Amino acid sequence: QQTTAQCVRTKNVHAACDRCAALCPTGAIRLDSGLPELTPEQCIKCGVCLHTCPLGVFERPDGFQRLLSKAHGLRDHQIVDIACVRHPAPQTTAPAVDGVVQTKNCLAELGVSAWVGLLAVGVEQVRVRLDACADCPLRVLYPSIEQGIAATRQLLSELDRAEAVVPVYAAEADWVERPLHHNTPARMSRRGLFASLVNPEAAAQQQAINLIDEGDGSDQLSRERRRLLKVLRLLADSLPDLPEAVRLDGAGFVQLVVSDACNACGLCERVCPTDALHVTKTDDQFMVIFEAQRCLDCHLCVDYCEPRALEVYGAPSLRHVLDEARLLLHTGPMRQCTRCKTQFAGSPDQALCPTCSFRREHPDGVRLPEAVLAQLPAATRERLLAVNANRASAPEA
Repeated sequence: QQTTAQCVRTKNVHAACDRCAALCPTGAIRLDSGLPELTPEQCIKCGVCLHTCPLGVFERPDGFQRLLSKAHGLRDHQIVDIACVRHPAPQTTAPAVDGVVQTKNCLAELGVSAWVGLLAVGVEQVRVRLDACADCPLRVLYPSIEQGIAATRQLLSELDRAEAVVPVYAAEADWVERPLHHNTPARMSRRGLFASLVNPEAAAQQQAINLIDEGDGSDQLSRERRRLLKVLRLLADSLPDLPEAVRLDGAGFVQLVVSDACNACGLCERVCPTDALHVTKTDDQFMVIFEAQRCLDCHLCVDYCEPRALEVYGAPSLRHVLDEARLLLHTGPMRQCTRCKTQFAGSPDQALCPTCSFRREHPDGVRLPEAVLAQLPAATRERLLAVNANRASAPEA
């Protein structure tokens, strides 16, 4: 399923994001018209686009929940190997491994939410089997898998759990046979039924896994981000002493800062595809409010901010993200433009809002954010700048 209305390029035709097309191994996704276009007959359903796109343009059923349920249901799941369907000998592994789960697709289908989710359901260490990738027909996806593992380890580093997700690059001489489990829908056995009755905690966790993909389908957040937020909450609940200062560095989580240059125009709020930014105004002041859990680091707000008041700065705290906190980034006084009566943020000596001030100086000029001007074709950009320069000395309207 493809929903181009969610693509960042629909709000900024000059957006540089090309992750889906750049990572597609068969060229099934192209950006010839500016927006992503999928050619179904070229698609091999590798799944890399499902979690690569920050806004979730591409979606289809995958093995995410089955993988978590399978790992959680293993009798012993302290150390678990995850191998892809093309691995020639996944059951041969290290002696310390409790079991191997073989997916039905390439490991590129699994995003950060899957690796974190395995830890959230009780696996102590996830070993990602990359020892057969060099000889795989889909080896072009190998860097994408590594990037996902690196982002996961970075995200977990503040929790001292980076080593809980480990890539395995080569077989060792002492490897032995271990139980192999296929990532297929599991039926409730009689033993499983009685186990759930005597172990309500395990049953509750399985119920939590079943509910990960439940929710409001109209939410602008991508499926990957919704999943990641839920498995992070499950993981945090399993940690008794979660430090307040833990930062979510990686996986697209960022923190924004707003400088005094902000003029409360509200453009950042209008272009944000996930409602992460809000500009609220009263007669005498304005506030810029930010929801870190909804921000996907698409950079639309930064690119469109004409006064260059917005900047990405560091990472949000895990506590703020899980609590869905609404953070006050900036506040300032409001004034009313003497010409158009629009409210704007400005100093006491400013009578005109930024738009009216620009129009007075450039009656026929075009006012665009610098980031957008920089991405226009050279001839168009020079023509606009020339118009503005020629009108700079025009008499006041």
